[in-house]
Amino acid sequence: MWQLVRAGYRGSSLVALGILGAVYAVVALVWNQYIDISRGIDWLLVSIWAFMTAVLCWNIQPRRDLVRVAVGFLGGLCIEAWGTLTELWTYFTVERPPLWILPAWPVAALAIDRMAQILHAVWPQRGAWPLWGILLPGFVIWMSIFVQPTWELNATRLALVGMVGVLVTVRDPRGDLLLFVAGSFLGIFLEYWGTSRYCWTYYTREIPPLQAIVAHGFASVAFARGVSLVEGRLR
Repeated sequence: MWQLVRAGYRGSSLVALGILGAVYAVVALVWNQYIDISRGIDWLLVSIWAFMTAVLCWNIQPRRDLVRVAVGFLGGLCIEAWGTLTELWTYFTVERPPLWILPAWPVAALAIDRMAQILHAVWPQRGAWPLWGILLPGFVIWMSIFVQPTWELNATRLALVGMVGVLVTVRDPRGDLLLFVAGSFLGIFLEYWGTSRYCWTYYTREIPPLQAIVAHGFASVAFARGVSLVEGRLR
């Protein structure tokens, strides 16, 4: 696996690093009012972004990556709009949703896709269906219970229909599992940082709720469905 990782860093990785640095700088300049360096360096945040940057600079494939960036951005917008409008979670700025959080979605989506590619080298080739049948439908049921206070809202009903749609359109259970595991792993750190710093707060006041962690994994699978649709149109 380490040979695979080393082989994925090429000259294009430096170009990607430069582009990412520019994006981070623009975000920091536009929303500098939310950055308070007087409190010292937030090493957890720095570590998260350093890790994602390192992963994003691996195995660059421009055409493939751009589709995932676009889908991740639009998907993140839909998720944030649903969550903040229904008040399943709120941000410290009280925006619904805040624009500054949206660039994080395509970055995370692409990072999770890269992590899934690396997992592909070590994950067993067989036995995906039983595990898929437990984890993904189980998550949808679990999340349905979590969002129960908003069942009467059309946004939540649409979100639940979308989750079921992800389940019934499965073609590659192993690929889904790789994304689900990678997304859930990254979700641990993203959600702990956001809720422990009170950047966003869920209605349960948990730091963080477990459903929110695993939701990053399921969102990654949903994004993959969107990517398949877009790439099918582009062929």
